[in-house]
Amino acid sequence: MVLGTALLGIVGLALDGGSLYVTKQRAQAAADAAAQAGAMDLYRGYGSTAATASAAAYGVKNGFASSEVVTEYPDCSTLAWCNGHVTLSGVDSPNLIQVTVTKVVDTVFLRAVGVNTSTVKAVGTAAITLERQPVPILVLHPSASGSFSKNGTNTIQICGGPVRSIQVNSTSTTSISISGASGTVDLSHAGPLDVSGDCTAGTGADFGNTGTQNPYPGTISLGTKPGQYISPASPIADPLLDIAAPAQPAIAGGYDTYAPGQHNCPSDLPSGVECRLYHGGYYASGIQFGSSKVYAQFRPGIYWINHGGLQFDSNSIVRMAQGTDSSDPTGITTWTRGMLVYNSPSSPVNTSNDIITITSNAGQLQGGYKNPTADCPNGGNCLVGSPSDSAYKSILFFQNRATATTLNHQLQGGGGLTIRGTIYLTHTAATTATDGKFQSLSLQGNSGGVTKVEGEIIVDALSLGGNSTVTMNLLSAATFFVRQVALVR
Repeated sequence: MVLGTALLGIVGLALDGGSLYVTKQRAQAAADAAAQAGAMDLYRGYGSTAATASAAAYGVKNGFASSEVVTEYPDCSTLAWCNGHVTLSGVDSPNLIQVTVTKVVDTVFLRAVGVNTSTVKAVGTAAITLERQPVPILVLHPSASGSFSKNGTNTIQICGGPVRSIQVNSTSTTSISISGASGTVDLSHAGPLDVSGDCTAGTGADFGNTGTQNPYPGTISLGTKPGQYISPASPIADPLLDIAAPAQPAIAGGYDTYAPGQHNCPSDLPSGVECRLYHGGYYASGIQFGSSKVYAQFRPGIYWINHGGLQFDSNSIVRMAQGTDSSDPTGITTWTRGMLVYNSPSSPVNTSNDIITITSNAGQLQGGYKNPTADCPNGGNCLVGSPSDSAYKSILFFQNRATATTLNHQLQGGGGLTIRGTIYLTHTAATTATDGKFQSLSLQGNSGGVTKVEGEIIVDALSLGGNSTVTMNLLSAATFFVRQVALVR
């Protein structure tokens, strides 16, 4: 009799144990999902009341009664593992949510030995975390359909960088729009293993899409590690939002003209081409070349533009000048390298002209002259953003966030285009949600040239097109702190 009871207990433990294990897995998944849902509400600033409701709703959605889902908000400072990984209270308060799912399970076989119930408990903890990393492409519009779009036959290739290469923040179920034979998003050689950013050692990186859109609606190559398309994904906040806009310079911008062979103007410039050296300052009417044949060099500094935008046209080449010059006006910056173009059109805004534009035929002069050099090996247009150790953190193009007009900027690489720096064109998610205005960028890779970006693209909406590869090279060194929601325990 004793032996029979023991055997029954063993069999009952095995059978009920399997059932309890399954329940434990379900409870853990529910706790994790509930914690992440609550943390998303904290991230959006909705507060603990909304977060608690979201956590309970996700618990119920996963098969548990609301009474079985308990939500708490621990103080990060009391947890040894928390500091340095979670945002400081005051920036996000509360910033940490812990969800405990408890289920009392009736046993079946163990009742024979007097065990009628067993309690299953699972804990999920999520927080608004701080991660120091660059994101090569960050599309900020909070709700637009097609905020990330792709057309033509080009391939966008990212080399190096963090574990996430592309992040689209729109919650739309059609946040990604693919039209025609649009080529590939190639992340197979991205990621932190490619420390040199040259697509030789990377094994893959993630594409995050806040909208629920599965599978990815086009062709994507993610690599092997980590290599994931994540949808829905937690949005990533604008990492440059705290960077203040430059003050309008008191000094007028302008340029001097030099003969071939002088001030690094190429001695073999085609006949009729004007070599200009621009300096920083206030440009009331923008920078355009019109029908002129121009080889332009830009001195280090800030180019603050009101109306007229920055427009590089056909039969033009733009380069960085070799440092400062004694004839340059002083009092703008002390930079010895790099430039910042700040586009700040005053009202009324001309949507056709007050934009940043590099046309598909820019980057070469008549006869196909491109002038490859050591710092611009592919020839064409080559520009370098502000110094990384300056207040502007490598930004090259900076659109005034307060421009309450939708502007469509265009960068095309028919004659060759190399940008070393960050393209930052945004109206901020908060103001976009209020007035519906935003900043968009069309980035094209066209035949006959190389389009290459060494840095980040942070814009409200992004359209990739053309028929040639657009390559982004990014070193794995950390650049910015970004806030995002993550499971932490």
